[in-house]
Formats: sequence, C-alpha cells, structure tokens
Amino acid sequence: MSYSPLPTSEPAVYPPRSHNDSGPPYPFRATRGDRRRLLLKVVVGSIGCVFIFHYVILGALPTSAYSRHFRPHGDEITDALYEQAKAQSHEILEHLDPAAGQPGTFFRDARPIRSMLAFWELAEKEVGERQLDTCQGQLGREFIEAYHRSHMAYCLPKGEDSVGPLLNLTHSETPSRIWCSPVHRDRFSKWWPHPAAPCFSTNIRTVQDDERKFIASGCQLTGDGAALFDEMGTERFLGSDLQGIEPEVSHCKDVIDRTFLVIGRQDQWNPFHVAEDLVTTLVTVFMMARAVPALIDTRVQLVFAEGFGMDANHFTPLWDRMGAWAPRRLSLDPWGEDVCLTRTIHSVGAGASLLSAMGVGNTYSCVSTITWAAAHYYRHLFGLLPSSLTKEQRTLQRPINVLWLSRVKLDNYAQKHNDWSQWRGIRHITNEPDLIQRLRSGLRQLCDTRGFGDQGCVFEDAQDVPESWQMTSPDVIRGDAPVPLRFATIDPTVHALETQVDYVAHSTILVSSHGGALGLSLFLPPGQATILELQVPGVQGNWHFQHMASEMGHEYEMLGIHQEVDVDEVWGAVERWVRRQARKDPMRV
Repeated sequence: MSYSPLPTSEPAVYPPRSHNDSGPPYPFRATRGDRRRLLLKVVVGSIGCVFIFHYVILGALPTSAYSRHFRPHGDEITDALYEQAKAQSHEILEHLDPAAGQPGTFFRDARPIRSMLAFWELAEKEVGERQLDTCQGQLGREFIEAYHRSHMAYCLPKGEDSVGPLLNLTHSETPSRIWCSPVHRDRFSKWWPHPAAPCFSTNIRTVQDDERKFIASGCQLTGDGAALFDEMGTERFLGSDLQGIEPEVSHCKDVIDRTFLVIGRQDQWNPFHVAEDLVTTLVTVFMMARAVPALIDTRVQLVFAEGFGMDANHFTPLWDRMGAWAPRRLSLDPWGEDVCLTRTIHSVGAGASLLSAMGVGNTYSCVSTITWAAAHYYRHLFGLLPSSLTKEQRTLQRPINVLWLSRVKLDNYAQKHNDWSQWRGIRHITNEPDLIQRLRSGLRQLCDTRGFGDQGCVFEDAQDVPESWQMTSPDVIRGDAPVPLRFATIDPTVHALETQVDYVAHSTILVSSHGGALGLSLFLPPGQATILELQVPGVQGNWHFQHMASEMGHEYEMLGIHQEVDVDEVWGAVERWVRRQARKDPMRV
C-alpha cells in the first residue's frame, strides 16, 4: 500500500515550481522600455533629493562654509562690474600732473573711493616690481577677498534672500537693506584679533541728535544677521547701533542722496592712532567697493560719529580733503528729524588695525599693499605724487634728507600743564640738544671727507634755509652734481599739519625716539625711506613703527638708548644709513 499525502489548499513551497518553468509566475525580466523608465525615475528622484538637501543646509546652517560657497557674492556680474570700475579708476593716475600740486594747496577729492582704488593698483604694481614679501597677501588683496567671501545680508525686505550685485542706489521710499562683511567667517582672515564687521546700508534713517543710532525700516533681520549679532559680542557695528527695525517703510522728511562714509572713531592728535584710522578707512572702502562696485564712482561725504573737538583736532586739514563735501561732525552738526540716507558705508573702530593687528609685541616683515596705497593716497591729498609717475625717473638723483622728530616742546608743555606721566617721563631724552648738534656736525663733516658716493655731497642746514627741504624735484639735481645732504628737526607739537606732512614727506631718513609722532611715517614715500627708532628700556618690545615700516617697504632699525643718549652711538647709526642710501639707485625702482 502506497502512502499519499493529504490534500491541502496551501502549496508546500512558494511559488510552486516544476522543473519546467513554462507556467506562471515568471521571473522578472525588464524590457528595454522598462529600464529607461526606471532609470529616469531614479535620476529625477536623486536630483530632487539633492536640491532639497541643498536648501535644507542653506537654511539650517547659513554660516557654514558650504552655505557661503553657494551665495551670490561671487556672482559673475558683480565681479565683472568691479573689474570694470577698477580699471576705470586706474585711468585717473594717467591724468595727474606731478608738477600741478604743491604741499598745502587746497584740494578736495570728490570721489575718494575711485582714487583709493587707483593708488591701490599702483601699490600692487610697485610691490610686485620689487618682489617684496606680502606674506601671501595677509595684509593686502587676499585679505579683502576673504572679507568679501563672507559678505552677507543682515536685513532685507521680506522675500529677498540675495546678496547679489546692487545696481540701483537711488532712494524712492524703498525698504532699508543692510549687508555686512564679518572678518571671522573666512579661514584666511580668521586670525584677526577682534570681531569686526563693516557694513553697507541703503535707505536707512538717522536718529535725531544721536551720533551713533540708526533705524532700519521695511526689512527683516536675516538668519545670518541674527548669527552675526551674536558673534560680534560687545564689539560695535551697525547691527548693535540699530535703535530698531520698523516693519513698514519710513517716511522721510529729508533725503540726502549721496554716499556717506561713517567713521566711528577719530583720534584727534596722536599721529599713530590717526594713521590707524586712516588705514582702517581704506580697508573698509576696499571691502565695500568689492561688494558694491556701483559705489566706486559716487561722490562721498565723511561723517564722524564721535571724537571731534572744535579746539583739539589737529588733523582736520587732512580729513577735509576727502569727499565732495566737508566732513559732517555730528557732535557739532547733529542729524535732524527723520533724515534718510540713500547709501551709507559704516566703518569699524580701530581697536585693531593693519598697523597693530599682528600684535605689537612681535616683529614681522610683511608688506601691505593696502598700507602702501594709504601712504600714496594721503600724500596725494597734499599734492605729493608717487615718483614712479614721473618721467625719466631712473636717470635722476634725489637729495638725502635726514629729519629728527623732537619731543622737547611737547614734554615742556606737559610738565607745565599738569599732563606729565610716568610713560612720558621714561621716554624723555635729557640731552637732546647735544644729540641734535652731533647729528648736524656729523653730516657736515661727512661731506667734507671723500668717499661719499660717486659725486660726493654738499651739506645743507634746512634749519637755516627751510625752503630747501622741499627741493626734491628731479629737475633740481642732474648729472654729476654733488648730492645735497640736508638736516632738519621739527617738534610736531608747534607746527601745523601741513608743515608736519611736508617735512616728513620729503625725508629720506626719519629719526626719533619712540612716540606717536613716528605715526607721521605714513607720509614717507613708500619703499624709499629709512626709519631709525630710539627706544629706552622701558618701551622696548613695542614694535608699532617696525610694523609701519615693513608694511610700506621702508628699512627700519631699532636702537636701544638711555635717557641720557650716547650721541656718538646714534650718529654712527645715522651715518651708516646715510652711506647706504648713497649707494642705492637714487629712485629705488
């Protein structure tokens, strides 16, 4: 008897198979059309997922490197406009007449952004020709590009999310817009010691009788803006100076249609800190010109938010030469009611500048094309043009001018007016008259001996004939004539700014003890001078002026001294630099 399994409705295996696969269910075999449809679905679905993920990242992580990479700051239109405007600004140098301006002649630069860019182009050319070390551009164009890569929208009208090129800069009762460039968001510029964020605004309203505050209207704080506000901490910038952001567009009683450049900090008398303000102004201008090329050819007015005294500001003659209008000093000329500013560049304070950000306790040898350009630009405001713009520059000689910056009158004034301090005291030189006499007699004797250059020299005491100091035009000295070797001394305390600039600007070797007056070295011709700084033990380790010298391509020496100076030691250093200057190509090209 054979065994048969019981019948069941469920198969023993699934699916039922036989050795012959002729019946259903058949194994899946896609046709050509099926493959195409499947591939299309996979590709479209993947692309959709990538797009969704992309915008999720942009929204969730607005400050990430990925998000910054995809923002329109690198828009080709902006880049093209910037390059075009930069090229046009450079053309103004071709029309400058080196013989047209003289120090002290009144001059006002109506379009300073354009002029600053032109001198920056010249600075980069001169630095490149000399093959000087810019430390990978840490203090030059690469630094500005790092700022630019962080350019972000701070406050925009609802629905706008672009920081692309701004083409329309006119006011028409439109919402406020604010963009900022934080320094710490790009890896290249993250070394900057403090948070900093210069900003640009359109159609922003001032606050009556308030030097600092503004009101934005019709815009909303962006996610990037909120993050920047937190990043800045206690550092001031436009975001912290906003009194409020109103939801509706402001009604303006008065609209001022020009480009304002707001300078939040203005030192009144210390030349070094003034130099910091001046260089910081260029940094801000270069950043905003890069982000908003339409600003380059606009007429500008400076605005000082604080730090101006009617009877104390020694640098008014310089600032007054910048802009189509005289600077507006809000402590004396405050805003009225409901005044709207069409376009405004908001600079940052000089808590750190290119002259001090590297740490004044350390030396470095980096050239800064920005500081180099600053020297060219501010010299040109006093009619002093770069020697590289003159013709036949390689065939002509220049005199050697040695200038001593004195502190005697400043120290006497401080002692008589209860302004003396330990810091002043340790820098006071007790035998300065002996030092001046040794320098004067040493230079005179140097020209009485042989071996000074190929043609020899003739000593000229510019203290007796002050007008001779300016005779540095190439037309003065030609051929094999002896080189004029001049000496002068001034105490900046008792001279007008124009006189200070004139003396320093025509100096070949600048000698002084450590003090703010050495900040006037900003007016030395870039790449052509020597700074000899005398330091008593109490101030050694302060390298402010070594930084300035390096950034402008000057030679520098620090000589340690005591309050009673070894005059022969100082003369030895001066003589060494004079002889070195005499051996060089006269125009140092």
